[in-house]
Amino acid sequence: MIVDFHTHFLSSQLPDLATETGDPRWPFVIRGTKGPEIGEVRQGEDVFRVVRRPFWDAAARVAEMDLSGTDVQVISPIPVALCYWAEPKLALRFSQAQNDEIAAAAQSSGGRLIGLGTVPLQAPDLAIREMARCVGELGLAGLELGTVVGKWELDDLELRPFFRAAAEGGVPLFLHPIDGSGALRCSNPLIDFAVGMHTDTSLAATALVYGGVLAELPELRICLSHGGGAFPWTYPRLRFRDGGDAERSDALVRRLWADCLVFDPLHVPLLVARYGADHLVLGSDYPFLANHDGRGPLIDAEAMGLLSATDHVGIAGRNSLDFLRK
Repeated sequence: MIVDFHTHFLSSQLPDLATETGDPRWPFVIRGTKGPEIGEVRQGEDVFRVVRRPFWDAAARVAEMDLSGTDVQVISPIPVALCYWAEPKLALRFSQAQNDEIAAAAQSSGGRLIGLGTVPLQAPDLAIREMARCVGELGLAGLELGTVVGKWELDDLELRPFFRAAAEGGVPLFLHPIDGSGALRCSNPLIDFAVGMHTDTSLAATALVYGGVLAELPELRICLSHGGGAFPWTYPRLRFRDGGDAERSDALVRRLWADCLVFDPLHVPLLVARYGADHLVLGSDYPFLANHDGRGPLIDAEAMGLLSATDHVGIAGRNSLDFLRK
């Protein structure tokens, strides 16, 4: 079985809050900009991404999955649609609309799509209530979260009630870097993609491990995108500088999960060493990164003797379902 844990979906039926509010930061999809199969994600007049039909159409996505040999995809919002900057009630409305559409896509797919929702983390009380609706009413498998919420890092005490509710409810959380996190002192599309996202995720993972979140909430389940960004490489330096109980911090790190969207088979053994092979999942960033096959680094790592065949099978499929308790 092939389960792609890291894919994105945005419905074309969401409310156009950019027009309604006059704030161009709200994303929306326009279909058919260059024929029926091509559309655009826009923020106001700006084109954020050119996208293909499977981005917004569940049936087209499943048809493409058949061609690629993918059995199941886990679908989640694009980071720019998390909207942690927004007024809380508007953010809740936009989150609810996304969650309804993601749930509908999953329900229409005959079990081929599993949905992750989103919540307005800038208002933890509203986020807790929407999380309960996502898993209780809509049947979503968990949530996608951004790596920073305004000025709050993930270990900020303002967010602890939300994480406690997720832990107590057994809600899996997928952590994804967000646009404009402020992690960089210089920026262009190449640097943002290659350095910014890795730095952003590393900062978030550090907050979870060293900010008391994982230690306080032993049932919390979190999967990091992009292998955890720079965190697997940064962690030994953190552990040395911290000077604390290395075995304890190692155990906390091994509580985390991560996808293998790292582009290089040489990176795979380090992910295994940090998190454990049973805590790694397949990720492709579908339908973006059109020229990259997320399975490639795993295939190459096994061929190079860096990954066992048994671990490869688990990472490519079963581990994602284990993380989601499916």
